[in-house]
Amino acid sequence: MPPTSKFLPLFGIVSTILLTSLIAQATEYDNPQPLADDLVLPMPKGKVMVFRPVCIGEGTGTFAWKRFKLGDPSGGYKETPTGVALGGSFTVEQETGTDWCYYIGKYEVSEAQLFALDLAPPGQEESAYPVRDISYFNAEEFIHKYNQWLYDTAQASVPTYGGIPGYLRLPTEQEWEFAARGGGAIEAALFDRKIPYPKDKLPEYEWFAGPSSSHNKIKQIGKLKPNTLGVHDMLGNVSEMTMTLYQVEYYQGRTGGFVAKGGHYLTDARQIRSSLRTEQEFYALDRKTKNFAPSKKNTLGFRLVLSSLVFPNRQVSKQLSNDWESYRNQKARSLPAAVSTAPTSTKTKVSGDEALLYLQRLQETLKNSGSLSEPVQQQLDLLGTSLNDIQFIVQQAEEDTAFAFIKIGSEQAFQVTFWGKRLAKVDSLLTPEAKAMLSKANNAALEKKRTEILQNFNQAVASYVDSIQAVAANSESARKVGYEKYQTFLSQKPNSKNQLLLQPIIQKHMEEYAEKKRLDMDTWKQELMNWSANNAQ
Repeated sequence: MPPTSKFLPLFGIVSTILLTSLIAQATEYDNPQPLADDLVLPMPKGKVMVFRPVCIGEGTGTFAWKRFKLGDPSGGYKETPTGVALGGSFTVEQETGTDWCYYIGKYEVSEAQLFALDLAPPGQEESAYPVRDISYFNAEEFIHKYNQWLYDTAQASVPTYGGIPGYLRLPTEQEWEFAARGGGAIEAALFDRKIPYPKDKLPEYEWFAGPSSSHNKIKQIGKLKPNTLGVHDMLGNVSEMTMTLYQVEYYQGRTGGFVAKGGHYLTDARQIRSSLRTEQEFYALDRKTKNFAPSKKNTLGFRLVLSSLVFPNRQVSKQLSNDWESYRNQKARSLPAAVSTAPTSTKTKVSGDEALLYLQRLQETLKNSGSLSEPVQQQLDLLGTSLNDIQFIVQQAEEDTAFAFIKIGSEQAFQVTFWGKRLAKVDSLLTPEAKAMLSKANNAALEKKRTEILQNFNQAVASYVDSIQAVAANSESARKVGYEKYQTFLSQKPNSKNQLLLQPIIQKHMEEYAEKKRLDMDTWKQELMNWSANNAQ
């Protein structure tokens, strides 16, 4: 178990006295809707900044990641639902037990808070309007100055992990959207909705364009209802900067500007959604000066998160190392990073298990509503059976595929040894000493022969590589069946003694690639050639 942050039951930072003092300092501009478990951090000039815990809901395991999907079909190809996994930064006592959490700004950063660090002009001392019309670099300057002030002046107020105080930064896109959807505090069916509250209640929670909401004007922070986590104005008022660089498919493809999340006071209500994302430029053409300068927009602001280091000390590092194999061989197998390079049957199983979970939720919902008739129950049961059948069929197909590519790879490995041995023999005849004893015509013939042998050798190596990668695309269990089936095949085949002897090396190469997902052809070729040198062909 990694070391935990030392919090009071109701989220004290250092002591009840300090927390009470900080809340007392908070004006209506800094925390217009206070909650008992707010995390309140001091600022210069008597200001404060308030944060809310965003808990993962996966317990306190060292690798307690939360799997969820970014995106929404209504956002088109730029928001294609994509699986990710998110972890917390601090372990926190909640009513339901200890959990991993990070903290996100309860409100968008206000002009008054910018003024507190001498980064806003006079007249904004008590402004409760969100910061906007500043660049990404202005936001980073604010974050740096605030972090440094906290460390120098109020370090005891900052939550710690592993004895090291946390730090403020912009949220990642994953952290932002997870919090916007309700984090671990909301049930799965509601988490996946376009917005985390009833559509007809949108004006009660968010500022968007038009007379039913913002009247196309910026609004003060915290005037509307918060989401389930107690966080205000996430989907409207101003769009918000993240520290994530923009890629069309979230974490693959060409990298561009930075991601801004959420809508703003000029966004149509139909476009308001938790997944809304836009690419923002770091620099833009200034229409007045005709020069490129840091980009600023009157609809773009930001809020902060409070985070921690992953490896704050040796104790945590050792715990992560000790738990890694158990994690990798269990929960990690179903998480996006592993599934992205997993065999087809594993991907099918993960998707199938997820579909069966959705099916179970649907059955429970229909049952609780009294609308689960016997014919519908029968159809749902048939659907569940079909999903299980698909997984079985895919597994069988994988075993056949694994056998086929193991057979092809083994034949190509034998070809590598065959042509490699002949290449070595020709090379021995093309040393300076050997060439001096032959005529020019014979040397030319040997060079031509070497070119042909080298071409065959390289083709065999390339085919061997393709086979290794194809075998690794199948599950471990399918590969095991494939190896056993091929051993049986060879044992029944005449004159296959050498191929049988070569099998342990081939299987070693295939399993090394399956585990590491990286080719080591220099080593593998040498191992094949060493075998060839010690075995007659």
